[in-house]
Amino acid sequence: MKVKTEDREGLFKALVVEVEGGLVKNALDEVYEYLRNNVEIQGFRRGTAPLWLIRAKYRDYIREEVGKKVANKTLEEAIKESKLKPVADVFLEKVDLEENTPKVTYTVSFEVPPQFELKEVEGIEVEVPKLEFSDELVEKRIEQLREEHAVWEPVDREIREGDLVTIEYEVEEVKEEGKGEKVSGETSGIIGQKMFREELDNALKGKKVDDTVELEKLPLYDQQGKEIGKANIKVKVKEVKEKVLPEIGDDFAKELGYGSWEEARRSIEEKVREEFERMKRAIIEDAVADRLVKEHEMDIPKTLLRREVSFLVDRRVNELKHYGVDTRYLDYRAMAQEFTPQAVANIKLRYILDAYAEKKGIEVTEEDVKEQIEELARETGSSPEEIKEHFEKENLMEVIKADARRRKALRDIIGKVKIKEVERKEEKDEGNA
Repeated sequence: MKVKTEDREGLFKALVVEVEGGLVKNALDEVYEYLRNNVEIQGFRRGTAPLWLIRAKYRDYIREEVGKKVANKTLEEAIKESKLKPVADVFLEKVDLEENTPKVTYTVSFEVPPQFELKEVEGIEVEVPKLEFSDELVEKRIEQLREEHAVWEPVDREIREGDLVTIEYEVEEVKEEGKGEKVSGETSGIIGQKMFREELDNALKGKKVDDTVELEKLPLYDQQGKEIGKANIKVKVKEVKEKVLPEIGDDFAKELGYGSWEEARRSIEEKVREEFERMKRAIIEDAVADRLVKEHEMDIPKTLLRREVSFLVDRRVNELKHYGVDTRYLDYRAMAQEFTPQAVANIKLRYILDAYAEKKGIEVTEEDVKEQIEELARETGSSPEEIKEHFEKENLMEVIKADARRRKALRDIIGKVKIKEVERKEEKDEGNA
């Protein structure tokens, strides 16, 4: 096997792999055997057509299939020999087949990790807002609990920001040659929380039950943000509800699972203190991570960027589905644009932390993995056992270990930088007033 490396645009590389001999002959025999037994050629019973005729009729198919079979068996070794490391998808670009030799030459392309200089972190000063625990935090948490246990009650007034609105909709695809496909249904969403498209959200404000809204030639986008057509949308307001919060007291405490409001408040304060400490750590981690991203310049693999943006968009779409939003008519292009800077930062940070962990010889322990699983459980509302079972079932424990290693690397960096607490701007402004 011969392997040649070619440079392509950006982080793309190509491998030209030449393979000849028994491996190619076996692949040819397999493809010919399949064609003999499965294709029908006029004038011949299945399995009796001569090889030269099969070769002439299915030349392109034979070349592609033999190329795939040979690539599947040799690509891993070819990549290892090239000493390159694909970051994502490997694309089979071209296959050449010489049957007489027999020899296959195939070309694949892929992106490789960016090359960058890992900056020295020791002594870097990172500013974070000065935070102190206060009763105000407890009150905010109580208000959050009231929000979570609120009920929605119908109102007879114009739609305002924060109202839960139920609508009947009819969407008709705009076609130059005539009427397009129609879709109708009913859905609900909270005004001002991006549960409806922005155009519809704005048009609904000020409307009342039985009012209608019509939007013409509204662009439709796929999940990659590409415009795929236009549609006319007609909406009728079916119901408007406003949020009503529960009153603080023993009844609310019992709803939360406590015997009295005094008991509930003590428990809430303890949990808020725990959350406050976790939040302080998270703010420091985010501030240091942002600084690391700003300090390092690198190219971002386009294939990874597409994956990361798609992941962030899908996560947002699933959140909206959870609220009962019809997601077929979301502005995916706007969401993709919104999440692109975050996706770039996420990818850069992973490369930086991986490089730092490699340089410092940081390895993960079982305790590190356990902590990572518990953190994921907190974020997703699942149990640690459920998280572990899912990742083991999907053979993704290496992902957990990689993230745990990055978290450990980040904490090691935090221990070496200088954290400077500064008063928040609003507090300074209040002091100057």
